[in-house]
Amino acid sequence: MFKPHMLEVESWKGDWGLPSIDYKCLEVLAFARFTNAPIIIYHSNNPFKSTTGHFPVVSYNKRLLMNRDSLIDCLDKQNLTPDFGLTSLQLAEEHAAISMIDAQLEPALLFAWWMDESNCLNFTKPWYRNAIKFPFNWYYPNAYEREAKHKIYTLYNHLDSDNDIMTEIYTEAIKCMNSLESRLGNNFYFFGSHPTLLDAVAYSYLGPLLKAPLTDNKLQAHLKTCKHLCIWIDRITREYFKIDWQAHKCNEKKKLEESKQQMNVIPWYKKDETKNILIGLVTLVTMVVYSFKIGLISVSDTSDEEDED
Repeated sequence: MFKPHMLEVESWKGDWGLPSIDYKCLEVLAFARFTNAPIIIYHSNNPFKSTTGHFPVVSYNKRLLMNRDSLIDCLDKQNLTPDFGLTSLQLAEEHAAISMIDAQLEPALLFAWWMDESNCLNFTKPWYRNAIKFPFNWYYPNAYEREAKHKIYTLYNHLDSDNDIMTEIYTEAIKCMNSLESRLGNNFYFFGSHPTLLDAVAYSYLGPLLKAPLTDNKLQAHLKTCKHLCIWIDRITREYFKIDWQAHKCNEKKKLEESKQQMNVIPWYKKDETKNILIGLVTLVTMVVYSFKIGLISVSDTSDEEDED
């Protein structure tokens, strides 16, 4: 019996309920899930094995698929596409929306993760240093930071300062999010009842931006006000990445219970038994000192008398 070849994906591991923390890995995983493509996922912590130093590494029948178009073409040949049922007009709309998302959300995500100093030092670099094998964990986070900065400075070389770059990037990204929020509305997905390539691409950017523990980030704060997009992100995670979703919920519940237990633990100095002992000791010491003071208790030195004898 003929068995179809499996799509093999080496990917960064997931976190915060997402199957991967990396937007490019997340796009591949979402696209595969939406098409029901047979897939094997390897969570890797050693980008040194990759020819580019990045994940994902996607292969089919021992042939590397280096970009989005090659993956789409590969799955199309197997009649695996999430865009079934879309009209030519809808396909054109989808293509335009994906172009907008790539142009406006990718720089925003790169800036938030790698060029926002607080996020880079307190979140992004520590995450990758914990995820990557030693000694590569001291090289790749710095390399990724340099690559992100190079890309941003190349795209926005007409601006003078990082603050000007941030303002333009975030302004365009917020416009993009507002457009997607309006387009999605109360629909389950952008084109109706099933997810398409547009859903996969948008989810890959917005999922990490919403879920990552960023510090006081303007984009994340705005995304959280886009209620339709937030519900849509959780819907995709819950329905297509159920294991990751459930594991995250279990961890959250465990942390909450541990936090409650810690709150209920009474410090030793606040326990009633300890209080009573301390009060008794303080009272005893006070009474002894007072007795010495008024002469009820006196200490006589008998050493001189013994010498005279």
